[in-house]
Amino acid sequence: YAVKTVINMARALLITLALGCSFFANAQVAVPPLNARVIDQTATLSVAEVANLEHELQMFEAKKGSQLAVLIVPTTQPETIEQYALRVAEKWKLGRKKVDDGAILLIAKNDRAVRIEVGYGLEGALNDATSKRIISEVMIPLLKKGDFYGSITAGTEQIIRVIDGEALPTVSTAKV
Repeated sequence: YAVKTVINMARALLITLALGCSFFANAQVAVPPLNARVIDQTATLSVAEVANLEHELQMFEAKKGSQLAVLIVPTTQPETIEQYALRVAEKWKLGRKKVDDGAILLIAKNDRAVRIEVGYGLEGALNDATSKRIISEVMIPLLKKGDFYGSITAGTEQIIRVIDGEALPTVSTAKV
């Protein structure tokens, strides 16, 4: 009788552990409240750098009406950066109502991943191909050097230019 009780208790403990582990394995990273145009949850940027970016994004919003925000998180795991970016966009609802002209520059620092998520109102100008070029040609080279602020600044500047209607420069064919 005692052996059966111990076996049943062990089974119950294993089931509890399995359920608990699966719960934690599927836990999503919380989407922070939108309380600034630049949210750095990794303390990568200095106070002055955040202030400079905030100012630039505020000036762009006042001029164009479109909204652009920057979010730096340690990780988006277990979600992909694309899944997490969609959740952020759904919660934040950037851009003007009925125009949906908001964009989010998302950096998952520990995952070494970058994503530009745009509202429907910007998809014509800032489509997936253009966003990928901004990330790969403008931002990634600076990130590889450890220059997060330079990368984010260059990326946001390029996003702003594209939204304003300027085309991206052509890809250089010269070998360096």
